[in-house]
Amino acid sequence: FLFSSSLWANDLLSKALEGDVKDSLGSGSMFWKVFILVDIILATAMAVKSKNPMVFVGVTAVAFIPAFLLKTFVF
Repeated sequence: FLFSSSLWANDLLSKALEGDVKDSLGSGSMFWKVFILVDIILATAMAVKSKNPMVFVGVTAVAFIPAFLLKTFVF
């Protein structure tokens, strides 16, 4: 019984590796959503800790400018 049930097993890793770089880092990918969310949380925490709102602008710019350039010129 154990041997016969393993014959019908699905290879989940092979389906996970389908796609290309555009699927992983493209415009609608989960990477950018998580990246922007982490950036906003980090910028907010640093602005609160330093009590300087310009830190928020600086951290946000450091993350959003390269992200914008990557999405514009690469994808």
